[in-house]
Amino acid sequence: VGEAARDRKCDLLISHASPQSYDDLSRLLEINQSHGVIILGQSCLHERLNRLVGHPTRFVVWGGELPGQQYCSVGTDNVRGGKRATAHLARLGRKRIAFFGDTEAPEIGQRYDGYRMALDEAGLDFDPALISPAHFKIESAEAAGDALVSSRAKFDAIFASSDMIALGAIRALQRHGIYVPGDVSVVGYDDVQLARYNRPALTTIRQDLAKAGSLMVAKLLNANSAQDMMSERLPTDLIMRESCGA
Repeated sequence: VGEAARDRKCDLLISHASPQSYDDLSRLLEINQSHGVIILGQSCLHERLNRLVGHPTRFVVWGGELPGQQYCSVGTDNVRGGKRATAHLARLGRKRIAFFGDTEAPEIGQRYDGYRMALDEAGLDFDPALISPAHFKIESAEAAGDALVSSRAKFDAIFASSDMIALGAIRALQRHGIYVPGDVSVVGYDDVQLARYNRPALTTIRQDLAKAGSLMVAKLLNANSAQDMMSERLPTDLIMRESCGA
């Protein structure tokens, strides 16, 4: 987003506000003096964001496309990305694939849907014991990995709904003497820069964040009104590195 704004000769103001209600969102749009607002993530605000459609300050959301959505969002096809990651693990012969992520978050929930679809298509059984809630911090994923290993559930692969979760899970596995990818294959989601420098380097689903940032800035600057801004889904790519074994 910052690079796209600079290319368009725009200033970028960053707010660390974490709105929890419609009033919070409305106040956030009203007090700023910007041309438009980019909101990173929908969290639990989907219906509240719908209520903001028509507000004088235009906005665009980085996130998924949800049922009944009226506002503009830019994001990847999370269902297809989750399905692609899980199907890759199944093609490698992995039979017990765990899912790490907070399925209450809309985008993560979509990646989880893709995970379930890939299991079904591969003829693999779904096991609720292999679902490990984990938030976007490495420490949360490490704790989830510790819990899964301690539960003695049998698993030979992990689809982590973000790269940071994947890196935390790998740290936990290594601490327990579990070899990645020999014992457990791991695939993440995002392709953050750290993913390629981890050991083992992380196989992941790549999101084109540079293009996404450019699209969101362009939509805000080019539209005559909020009604001119259309939601857009970007494709994902499977980036194969060391952590899955192929």
